[in-house]
Amino acid sequence: MIRIAALVACLAWPVTAGAQMPDEQVKQILTMTKANWVAFRDWQGRQLIYFTHLEAWKCGIGAVRYGLNDDPVETVWTLEACNPNAPNAVTKEIPYLSLPANSAQSISVQLTFKDGTTSAIETFAYDPDVGQ
Repeated sequence: MIRIAALVACLAWPVTAGAQMPDEQVKQILTMTKANWVAFRDWQGRQLIYFTHLEAWKCGIGAVRYGLNDDPVETVWTLEACNPNAPNAVTKEIPYLSLPANSAQSISVQLTFKDGTTSAIETFAYDPDVGQ
């Protein structure tokens, strides 16, 4: 329920077309919605890990790093370039990792914000009963 309330609060945030939010506000939104940073999905024999939420807030993110399973959080997810005229548009053709089925039991993610600060490392466990 808390996740839904946080998401509704973010979606209700007043953003007009072509208006880019200040980086500090994006940082606050990403902190409040950290449970949604990535999402797992099993699809046609593949395991997909979506970064769509982070792509939607890319204008306030300096870098995204991740590690699968017990790997260190060193792999860079390359965000689409920020378009100040459509800051929340996700137009990246493939906003997900595509892995062999059951490859990742978890993914750990850390953000570097535009102000140079970093988030805590957040770990997301794969649940085969969610995201089907």
